[in-house]
Amino acid sequence: TFTYGPLSGCSPMTINFNASTHDRLSFIWDFNDGNIVSSTDSLVSHVYTIPGSYIPKMILVDAGGCQVPITGSDTIQVKGVIAHFLFTPGALCDSGFVAFTDSSHGNDIITSYTWNFGDGVNSNLQNPTHHYAINGTYYPRLVVTTQAGCTDSSGASLPVRVVSSPKAAINSSGNGCAPMTVDFNGTLLIPDTLAMSWSWNFGNGNVSSMQHPPLQVYNNFGIYNISLIATNSSGCNDTLNTTVQAYQVPTINAGADTMICRGSGITLTARGADTYTWSPPIGLSCIECVSPVANPDSLTNYVVTGTTIQGCSNIDTVQVNVRQHFVMQNSKGDTLCRGGSIRLFASGASSYRWSPATALTSTNASTTLASPAVTTTYRVIGTDDHACFYDTGFITVKVYPIPTVVAGQNKTINVGQSIDLNPVISPDVTSVFWSPMSSVIQNHFPGVTVKPSETTDYSIEVRNPGGCKTKDHVTVFVLCDGANVFIPNTFSPNGDGNNDIFYPRGSGLFTIKTMRIFNRWGEVVFDKTNFIPNDASYGWNGTYQGLKLNPDVYVYLIEIVCNNSSTLIFKGNVALIQ
Repeated sequence: TFTYGPLSGCSPMTINFNASTHDRLSFIWDFNDGNIVSSTDSLVSHVYTIPGSYIPKMILVDAGGCQVPITGSDTIQVKGVIAHFLFTPGALCDSGFVAFTDSSHGNDIITSYTWNFGDGVNSNLQNPTHHYAINGTYYPRLVVTTQAGCTDSSGASLPVRVVSSPKAAINSSGNGCAPMTVDFNGTLLIPDTLAMSWSWNFGNGNVSSMQHPPLQVYNNFGIYNISLIATNSSGCNDTLNTTVQAYQVPTINAGADTMICRGSGITLTARGADTYTWSPPIGLSCIECVSPVANPDSLTNYVVTGTTIQGCSNIDTVQVNVRQHFVMQNSKGDTLCRGGSIRLFASGASSYRWSPATALTSTNASTTLASPAVTTTYRVIGTDDHACFYDTGFITVKVYPIPTVVAGQNKTINVGQSIDLNPVISPDVTSVFWSPMSSVIQNHFPGVTVKPSETTDYSIEVRNPGGCKTKDHVTVFVLCDGANVFIPNTFSPNGDGNNDIFYPRGSGLFTIKTMRIFNRWGEVVFDKTNFIPNDASYGWNGTYQGLKLNPDVYVYLIEIVCNNSSTLIFKGNVALIQ
């Protein structure tokens, strides 16, 4: 048998066991709490640490190894409680509430709870919520007591940490004109020994985890929201928000290009900004104004820089072209024959106006055809394309009448003769031109003396001081009909130097084609061809074959070619006398 006691108490509870046996060799004590002890001692003690009901056993073992189990007659009642609680571990940022949940358990009714939150504050609630207001590390602890007076305590394995949140600031290079580049930088206002992480959102689609991120570009104007979360290694953070503004670059309008008359000036007006600066200053009434008066001497491109109140600038250019004075050129005065026309011209201007309009084909062109009936002075006024300036020219067209000439009736002469041609002309004629001139042997204004060798058509052209001219013509018919030929009917080749040679004479004779002399019996006593007329050296001296012939009547046959190429044939008798 064995006895044990006490039979009830709070864990840890020590129970003393006392065995009463004969012939024992050894004991095996089974305390029913999972602990088994072999011993040769009949007196043993065991500590029950876990609350519960236990019925122990004593097993006797003899030398032969035989075992006899003996179960205790009384139940040992171990009262007790295991203190335990739950909370969400982690760091509180600056301050915060922690909810504690009791999870104590045992086999006795818990009658009281005693909490120590580690910051000098206690509570007897079963599931309290405590506010930690001061930075630090706190280890909360719970003590529970049961109806039987059993107690247990439990401390947190992880502390409650109250950590200061970081105090950060956003530094940036500020607002600007689009496209804008901004330099951001995160700084700590209060030094923090914990490791920091940074999370940027720049509002332009970019993010960064760097304290000093890359430069950010904002291409379009507008307001951009910037956020920064600075987090320490305890998870406490500071969230900051700011904005940057990309100002709109103004669209500057200096107005349309324009043209002025030199010396007149024009007001330029800029739009699109708040202040303006013009350059170059040449010809401007002011350079830092909205609407300067521009009066340049020559073509000038004015550049205006417009600036907004935010300092954003842009430029535009306006061209001021200057119409200069010009000198018009025009045709000189000229003469014109009545009924004729002359082309008048002017140059150097953009538009023209001619007057009087009489006898003009156009009154507003640079060139016009004038056909005045009388002497007229025309005026032309030239204007530039901006109607700034004009110039005037005068052109006198002197109109001359058409002269008259009558060459006279046609004339007829024998070849070798001359004749006067006397035309009738108008009083204004100052020059006379005859054609052809090859047969003119004398000039006697306005007529000529001609000696044509053949029929000739003479043209006369007369002109007055205006160069006006008129023509007429007259024909001189030239005859070769024998009237200009003399053939003697007797000659005396006696050597006295008077009528010793027989030969043809005349005027207008080109050549003697043939000359034959026959005696009364038909015998040729002289034969000569192709010799010039009026030359005794080619005539007949009254001999035949070197002998003088006796006086007699001889027959001649002479063929003469005149200067007009006509041919005359003469037949007759010539008496040879001594």
